[in-house]
Amino acid sequence: MKNRFRGTLVGAAVGDSMGMCVEEIPFDEVILHYGDKITDICEPHPASPAYFLKAGENSSEFEIVKIVAESIAERKRLDIRDIIERYIEWYEAEELHSYVDPSFLVAIEALKEGKDIGRGGSSAEGILPAIPIGMYHYTNPILAVEGTKAVVMLTHRNETALDAASILAVSIGELLQGRFYLQDEYGYFIELLKTFVKKDETKFYLDRVKALLDKDASYEEAIDEIGNGSYALEAVSQALFIFLKTPENTENVIIHAVNSYGNYGGDTDSIGLMAGAFAGAYNGEESIPAIWKTKLVKYKDIVKLSDKLYKVAQH
Repeated sequence: MKNRFRGTLVGAAVGDSMGMCVEEIPFDEVILHYGDKITDICEPHPASPAYFLKAGENSSEFEIVKIVAESIAERKRLDIRDIIERYIEWYEAEELHSYVDPSFLVAIEALKEGKDIGRGGSSAEGILPAIPIGMYHYTNPILAVEGTKAVVMLTHRNETALDAASILAVSIGELLQGRFYLQDEYGYFIELLKTFVKKDETKFYLDRVKALLDKDASYEEAIDEIGNGSYALEAVSQALFIFLKTPENTENVIIHAVNSYGNYGGDTDSIGLMAGAFAGAYNGEESIPAIWKTKLVKYKDIVKLSDKLYKVAQH
């Protein structure tokens, strides 16, 4: 189980680090710059929002995951006040979040000033706290969803974001437990996820993922039918499709997730992060290629954090 915890965070970090290199870069530009789709941790494309980061570093998306994971690991519980304080500290260190979703930062500014955040956005960044909370409550999906909603609502108070976050939290918990043989049982897995969401639109996205898997659709078809933008339901559904297409092959999952830019570019770091977390949780840390882990700047710190979270989750 410790190996799966490590796999979740390391897989998320690798997916984010590779995906940020080609975020919002269309297919033609990727081929022109890299010669082919990316299959390794590399320097970000000059036109990527992450151009200022070095190869193997992580974007603000993974920083959000890390903030919540560190809070749970250190406080040994889900402490909303502590997460708010950490969010504000991160917000004030501007160099750490140079291109995060503006609605996320606006919400944290409102928290800092004691103002109402309104509904917030529906971006993929907003749902990412679900990953460490799903890890902490991995044996209890109801608590995982409750805890996830409490944290996501700090920045995103709309049902789309809450539904997408619920999908993410429940998926992580179920995958850590290894309760499904997903090559054959992806349909049951998707039906389970549907019981934790409220909006018909969300169920429609999940049904679409299943339909694409049923007909063995290509990755390109999934981009056309589901989308690959930063809208939370698109990003989590795309990550889910890519993972469930070859659930036992972590390397394949991450490569296809980080190359999910299509003809017009996409939110490849969020999709890579979530798909990497799914595959890492399901297959364990040793399933992630060593060459990627050695290039991950904070690899050892991420492993230590995973181990602390694992220890806390056992109590």
